[in-house]
Amino acid sequence: MRDEIVHSKAARPVAIGYHGMVASGHLLASLSGLEVLKEGGNAVDAALAAAFTVAVVKPDTCGPGGDLFALVYMKRNGRVVALNASGPAPAKATIEWFRSKGLNKIPTDGPLSIAVPGAVDGWLELHGKYGTLDLERLARDAIAYGREGFPLTPFLAARIEELSSHYPSIRQGFHKPLGDLAPGKRVMLRELAATLEQISKKGRDAFYRGEIAGRMCAAIQAEGGILTEDDLQERYAEWLEPPTATYRDYVLFEQPPVSQGFMVLEMLNIVEGFALAKMKPAAAIHMMVEAKKLAFEDRIKHLEDPRFGDPQVSRLISKEHAKDRRGFITSRPRSAKRAAAGGGGDTTYLCVADRDGNVVSLIQSIFAGFGSRVIASDTGVIMNNRLCSFRLDPTKANALKPGKRPAHTLNSYMVFRDGAFFAVGGSPGADDQPQTNLQVLHNLLDRHMDPQSAVEASRWSHSPGTPPRDRLPELLRMEAGFAPEVARELQKRGHKIKIVDRWSFGSAKVIVRDRITGAWMAGADPRREAHAVGW
Repeated sequence: MRDEIVHSKAARPVAIGYHGMVASGHLLASLSGLEVLKEGGNAVDAALAAAFTVAVVKPDTCGPGGDLFALVYMKRNGRVVALNASGPAPAKATIEWFRSKGLNKIPTDGPLSIAVPGAVDGWLELHGKYGTLDLERLARDAIAYGREGFPLTPFLAARIEELSSHYPSIRQGFHKPLGDLAPGKRVMLRELAATLEQISKKGRDAFYRGEIAGRMCAAIQAEGGILTEDDLQERYAEWLEPPTATYRDYVLFEQPPVSQGFMVLEMLNIVEGFALAKMKPAAAIHMMVEAKKLAFEDRIKHLEDPRFGDPQVSRLISKEHAKDRRGFITSRPRSAKRAAAGGGGDTTYLCVADRDGNVVSLIQSIFAGFGSRVIASDTGVIMNNRLCSFRLDPTKANALKPGKRPAHTLNSYMVFRDGAFFAVGGSPGADDQPQTNLQVLHNLLDRHMDPQSAVEASRWSHSPGTPPRDRLPELLRMEAGFAPEVARELQKRGHKIKIVDRWSFGSAKVIVRDRITGAWMAGADPRREAHAVGW
């Protein structure tokens, strides 16, 4: 068994600290979490502070109008638990209703793409079960950034520029107040700040009942949507047992359905039968790509809300199933079957570790960039477009039903070795999420790379996947950082290759506990805005 972490030259230095660590998709969010840790808050407190802040400073990716998933490890009880805070389809959302409107699929944006938002329930459930600091304190930075402003980043500016010509709400809410979209311009989201303040003071009822709920639903219905105040009455955060599997000397935990997290465990089980660390890069990539195809096929057939069907996760993450699926892998690529669950790549992921050894992995999203592109009245809440994940075919898994949660791309992982915490991580990126997680875990567990090098290493992404990528031709896209001979060898094997920009797939964050020194070490991806800070 290997204990040492191999450090190599990376574009960014690995973040190292003894007392705690925060890695998120925005510097201000990471700093919000770090300040909470310094004030004595635990990992959950810090994760919530970061989650509130990122909901303001990255409004195109997440917020109270979206969903949330989390893994929580509290060292005192030694257990990993999973939180599913994803909302279901509204009561009026039936296959028959959409068919009656002449629709063969649910729109990917607009008022008919909105599912019930679950993120607020998730925030409050995390705080109620594990939080130690007052909720108003944890939301303080987010509210201040909404009211006083935060700097416009190039990434957010480009997203606003891309969408504002097609969506009046984005134009009126973002482009018009900012003007020329120069990076560094002050972005103020006072209405969103007011909503977050009410949530921090009054809890769940401030969002799911009363004035804010009424204004949200009235605005959505005025645009032709079907979300009602009655749809907001149930509690949507649910504590679940995370699926788990071993990989060599490690034990891994992932998100349970409706998350696609089981795919990461299935892929690891499949490739465990190959000595990836001893293979040449092209051979190792081939094995992982083929495992990806097989796991995606299983998602097509099985992934849906367990309250409405059986996703068969125990079987799909078993060693027996992996052995059977491994038998389909040869030296030549198989043709990939088309996937069939909604796809959106604009998510944000964060992870936190504290001085006591508690760890939180949190991923939240409004699905596509700016979600449904519907801003719910003067609440400042950007609504998700998660309903478009459903299928309008009643014979298929993930078929639309009222009250049913759609299949989710959101997932993240935790890793243990010899009963001790080793690593936590995740990434945004829809179809790229499980593929990125597989590659980062390979770098950490097989190649023993430090977390920054593990997230910076060149990646590949295989298509097709979920809509809209299900319409793409079969293709293995490879970042330009791979050696040219790797792509040539994969082409010889029969893969269709396209070389893309060096920083193309995902935005991984990872925190590792060094077994020898006890230090926290973190990596944050240069592919998007991502920052790890520790002390």
